[in-house]
Amino acid sequence: MKQSKQLVKRIVDFVMIILLPLLMAEILMGQEIHEWLGAGMLILFVVHHLLNAGWWKSLFKGKYTPSRALSVTIDLLLVLDMAALGISGIQMSNFIFDFPSLRGGMMIARQLHLLSSYWGLILMSAHLGMHMEIFIGMGRKLFRTSERNRARVWILRVIAAGISVYGIYAFFIQQLPDYLFLQTHFVLFDETKAAAIYFAETVSMIVLFAAIAHCLNKLLRNIGKGKAKGVGWKMVSFYNKIKK
Repeated sequence: MKQSKQLVKRIVDFVMIILLPLLMAEILMGQEIHEWLGAGMLILFVVHHLLNAGWWKSLFKGKYTPSRALSVTIDLLLVLDMAALGISGIQMSNFIFDFPSLRGGMMIARQLHLLSSYWGLILMSAHLGMHMEIFIGMGRKLFRTSERNRARVWILRVIAAGISVYGIYAFFIQQLPDYLFLQTHFVLFDETKAAAIYFAETVSMIVLFAAIAHCLNKLLRNIGKGKAKGVGWKMVSFYNKIKK
């Protein structure tokens, strides 16, 4: 029973990861498909939290380490963001929820949907990064690599770093800062850009924010255990020694 539940969790998580870049490409997918995918994402998000109901029960239990505080903050912000996406999406719906009683405040709904869409991209990617160990473990089981191979680890790190660099480029070329802070109220899409390029840019940004969250989580865990490594931490330790 427990293994079946874990399998369902992983399937739900995997489908949500696939849906994320598709939802960011509304102009390419079309509004009707976008609405169906959005409704599916919202349902999966609710199912995800039902399957992880223990997380809600544990919110006020145990010690809050820096790593846990960051994880909970991201998750709670993501819940609020998904609620904003759902409400604004229903208000703007022309197909699935096309009921006059649900429509209204279109301008506010449009701005809220735009804002929460791009912050949602960052928050969902960060959530993925905070739980990257789970997916790494799944990969090891899938490819039957139980031992930690340093060469393979570094190859994967270099690949992730390369994709992340491209994600930085995509972050600015797609003008995300403007959307994140509502500097513009409409998505500006380059119609000359191939769909494959657009999806590659979106995926690279997901990898970028997931990698940032993963590295920050590891740093906070090491600091909490007093095992932090790296130039920055050594400089802080050296400074503290001199100060004493």
